[in-house]
Amino acid sequence: MSEWRADPVTGHWTIVADDLPLARRDFVLDGISRPLDLPCPLCEGREATAGHEIAAVRDGTAADGPGWRLRVVPNRVPALRVEAASAGTQDGLLAHRPGLGAHEVIIESPRHDASWYTMTADELTLVLQAWRGRMADLRRDARLRAAVAFKNHGAEAGARLVHAHSQVMATPLVPPHLAHEVDAARRHHTATGRCLLCDLVTQERASGLRVVADSGTHVTLAPYASRTPFEAWIVPMHHGARFDETPEGELGALAAALRLLLDRMAAELEAPAFNAVLHSAPFDEPGDGAYHWHLEVLPRVLRPGGFDLGAGVPVNPVSPEKAARVLRVPA
Repeated sequence: MSEWRADPVTGHWTIVADDLPLARRDFVLDGISRPLDLPCPLCEGREATAGHEIAAVRDGTAADGPGWRLRVVPNRVPALRVEAASAGTQDGLLAHRPGLGAHEVIIESPRHDASWYTMTADELTLVLQAWRGRMADLRRDARLRAAVAFKNHGAEAGARLVHAHSQVMATPLVPPHLAHEVDAARRHHTATGRCLLCDLVTQERASGLRVVADSGTHVTLAPYASRTPFEAWIVPMHHGARFDETPEGELGALAAALRLLLDRMAAELEAPAFNAVLHSAPFDEPGDGAYHWHLEVLPRVLRPGGFDLGAGVPVNPVSPEKAARVLRVPA
């Protein structure tokens, strides 16, 4: 069973999950990529292997059988479990608590060879709808404080299976990166009465230097202090703190903006591995206009560098201005 452990020096929490069944290929020992396991447990016809579905998109077919377009199942090897207790303990300076949380998998297509690079905007909309639905449902659990939806595409981005899938995790604490964003948004809102991200988008649209695409409903930016080459944020123009409260009708427009970014990544970067992370406000964050949800996409086009880890600061060899020019749709 996994557990949360607090670092007594930094105060940061880590999920220690040493019961996960890892193989040699899960570790970077010699720089050699290893093939992923087959047969694929997520393919249509292997529903029993993937697990009992929490939710699904079907055309009248029976649950837990073939004939689906998308399925949501519990992670077979979850880092966190809803069955875990919530009370923690303290051993001197060392604090720990059971591995409470939720860890679910969205199987995005019955086709084994599908990917975000090949899926239509309508298919991507189904994925976004699943994220929205699961985050809204998990928010009802009073023990949980935040949820994140994320996608790892390709072994270089941490994907252990080829089959198109993404994940939703809900946690009893606010992840540090999200907490930092909320703090910055709160300070700006207190000082100005306005949303930090709304003001940033207004400034970036005026300059145009780092704007990748602007559909009127969503703006795709290469952020000013990008951590990795060709990092991009898709920001909705309609302000909202929590993604699970986004009007259903806006998800198609988000999928279209994502489809355009993926097309540009495929054309200019040769369809690299990437991580996509949806940043949504913590469950108890007031919807007063401070925080603004957004989707971050980070292509993995470079091998990790030792300087980043040693210095503790990201080193990006591609300026956001150049990244925006590369990814921008030609006029």
